[in-house]
Amino acid sequence: MNWEKKVSNRFSESSKRQGWFSGLFSMIGMGVGCFAMIVSLSVMNGFESLVHDKLKGFEGDLRLTGDMGNISISGINGIESTMPFMERRGVIEDGKAQRVVSLKAVDVDKMNFFYHLPLRGESPKKGEVAIGQDIAYRLGKDVGGEIMVYSPIDQSFGFGLPPKMRMTISGIFSTRILDYDDRFVFMSLADGKKLFKRKSGMDGIDLRLTPESDLTQIRSDLYKKFGNSISIQSWDDMNRSLVNAMKMERIGTIVILSLIFLVAAFNLAATLSLISIQKMKEVGILKSMGASTMSIQKIMIRLGLKRAGKGVFYGFLFGVGLVGFQSQFGMIPIPSDIYFIDALPMVLFPKDLFIVISISFLFILTASIISGWKLAHTQIKDALQWAK
Repeated sequence: MNWEKKVSNRFSESSKRQGWFSGLFSMIGMGVGCFAMIVSLSVMNGFESLVHDKLKGFEGDLRLTGDMGNISISGINGIESTMPFMERRGVIEDGKAQRVVSLKAVDVDKMNFFYHLPLRGESPKKGEVAIGQDIAYRLGKDVGGEIMVYSPIDQSFGFGLPPKMRMTISGIFSTRILDYDDRFVFMSLADGKKLFKRKSGMDGIDLRLTPESDLTQIRSDLYKKFGNSISIQSWDDMNRSLVNAMKMERIGTIVILSLIFLVAAFNLAATLSLISIQKMKEVGILKSMGASTMSIQKIMIRLGLKRAGKGVFYGFLFGVGLVGFQSQFGMIPIPSDIYFIDALPMVLFPKDLFIVISISFLFILTASIISGWKLAHTQIKDALQWAK
């Protein structure tokens, strides 16, 4: 009803001088909470997107493992490129130090195209390897240096030494992800077949999909073609612990920042409770004229939305504005020697805006309903007696 809006506006105007500080504090609190949550979620989205792109660039979109045999991927739409590989835990040494690493033998002719590696030097040829930056640092090696590579698990049965190969470092890659720069060593398939004597055939195939492809559909097509003889893993499957950690971090951030809304909601409830005491007589008159309990409750909700809604609006406006400017101009720098970028990444999704708006208005509505409950259910005679 239109009269509810008019009464709410009159209550708001007449109560501005009394309780203005707590009302201002609740408005600022809601604005700060809205702003902080938008910025925090956008920063988390930015870093998650970067990590996602980095790891997908290193591993591909899908990985096939199992009975590789004579598997052919031809005939399946949405696949841009493939990379068969052999992988084995091994050891590298330079005479002074040793490192346990993952030896990955790939088609080196397609390596630069398939794996998005920032490589200093060249892709490895026969008798060469590409190693991570942290491995190179720990061994004190650079491009052109030599290391000994061997695979202990391929030692001959009963006696003998594991196969060794002296190899030259052709390139050093730096993904800025410790688990990769300190673990992986790339070599050619020809060298892998020599070194991994107990292996027969490929361990798996990494797939890179076209941008418009449907991952779920491609996974279904692969299972239809090859059945249960293979296992198919997406990027999320291969990095499940990391994905779960990022989800828990997001939930924790939302919960912690919601405390700002909670404090602001307490102040809003206190302000509205003060107004309800001051306006007890007016409410008694309204009820004697036929106003329902729900109408009084709506008046208090309108009052709460008007008081704290401004804070949410300005917090939303400044938060989205900052994210937009940072995404466009990169105004906030971060140390590129620690992170793999030089500006703070911010990405905002519609679902995040929905979460922020929902949380803020949930607190406003809760505070308004609780503070107006007693006023809305006060009897007419009690309201008029209170005024005396």
